[in-house]
Amino acid sequence: MDRCKVKAFMQRSVLKYIPLLVAIFLIGCSPSWSDGPYEIYWIDGEKALGFNLGDDAYIRRIDKPHHISANEMFVSVYACPEGACAYYYIDRLKGHKFADSSEFVFGPYTEKTFVQLEQKLRLPKLEQQ
Repeated sequence: MDRCKVKAFMQRSVLKYIPLLVAIFLIGCSPSWSDGPYEIYWIDGEKALGFNLGDDAYIRRIDKPHHISANEMFVSVYACPEGACAYYYIDRLKGHKFADSSEFVFGPYTEKTFVQLEQKLRLPKLEQQ
């Protein structure tokens, strides 16, 4: 093949992958979970659950979440911050962007204790670990 044909072939090949690359970029930039103001976000390669303030600004609530479930009153989370996995829940009625997280983020709990809290408080159920 001469140079012009190779160049034209390369341009056509690259152009047909641009929509795929754009889609991957958009999916990669969107949160993997969100419910109301709470969503998963990534910062410095670390995953966290936070309160979305808008304009890509978050207030971190729980580091390294693995499983999340929510209802109108609570967010249940199984997370492994600092390598220690445990269960947590967020009281959505008490939580807001100006509140200190110690007022409405509860945990860490063992699985046994968390199952009891699920029943007592009607927390949303998490997938079995």
